[in-house]
Amino acid sequence: MLVTFRVVLRSTETQPSQQTQESVLPAMSQKFGQRVAVSAADLSPDDRLLAATIGTVDTDAPAALRDVYEYVKPHRLVKVGAIRTNDDSRVAVRKAHEVDRESVERHEHATVLGEVRGDLLVRVRRDE
Repeated sequence: MLVTFRVVLRSTETQPSQQTQESVLPAMSQKFGQRVAVSAADLSPDDRLLAATIGTVDTDAPAALRDVYEYVKPHRLVKVGAIRTNDDSRVAVRKAHEVDRESVERHEHATVLGEVRGDLLVRVRRDE
């Protein structure tokens, strides 16, 4: 089964605005093109106070996931809220200097997806 990674984008604003969506999401879509699928979240007044999620980015390529993470990490308007998968795994983000990378790479249920701006992205699969 092909794994799809979903990057949940959250606004750095207390109340996410449609202006943020309209400036960030099209720019990401243009930058990454066909490698990712960018979707906007509903920002109705009732939902805005519940979650600051402005959209998602889906990809099945670890390289595209790293590129999206690298693009968003220093961004002033949005941040990565979570990285989800379509299977029973998850993506953990840890500070690279705090992790023994060799130990992680040897673990049978973990796959290092890459290091981006000092963060290590690790796909962790559940014990079967």
